[in-house]
Parts: sequence; C-alpha cells; structure tokens
Amino acid sequence: MNIETSYSGDTAVGVVSGRVDSSNAKDFDGELSGIIDGGATNLVLDCGSLRYISSAGLRALLIAIRKTNQAGGGLALCQVPENILEVLEVSGFVRLTKVFDTVDEAQASFK
Repeated sequence: MNIETSYSGDTAVGVVSGRVDSSNAKDFDGELSGIIDGGATNLVLDCGSLRYISSAGLRALLIAIRKTNQAGGGLALCQVPENILEVLEVSGFVRLTKVFDTVDEAQASFK
C-alpha cells in the first residue's frame, strides 16, 4: 500500500495503490489521519491503482470519513475498481461517502 498526496487549498488528493489489508491497515489509517490532522478538511482518494481492501482497511476509511465530516469537510472516492466498488456497496460505504469517476469530479463536489 502506498499513498501519494498532493494539496489544493484545504483539499488533499491521495492516490492509493496496492493492497490495504490487515498487515498495513494501521499504516493506511495513520496516513489518512496525518493528511486530515495536517489541515485537509476535504480528502479525495483516487483508488484507480487500489487492488484490494479488507475489512481492516474499510475501518480506517470509516475513521477518515468521520474525521473529515467532523472537520466540516468530507471524503470522496474516485476511479474505484469494480471489485472494490462492489465491496463498498455491500458494506454500505456508498451511503457514507461520495464516489466519482474522476479526480476533477470529486474535487468539484466540495465547492
């Protein structure tokens, strides 16, 4: 798992790649928390290179959703692979966060 982050004002865009599972979910949580605690109230996660996310990864994602909401912003996902989108739909995450086709659409949702 790797996250490359760029910033535009109070919005951060994190490009997530690889797998998020029980072996690295704590690191994933730490990365997301660091981005939010660093002042990004809006967070876009580009999941185009994400191959797998486990329940431990979903827990970290839930924590990030709550933190951004508490900060007055939000979290949006984009370019989510079909297999991961199915997991998000079944687990109810699509009701908790927005899912977009592109980074630009996700960023525009915060304006």
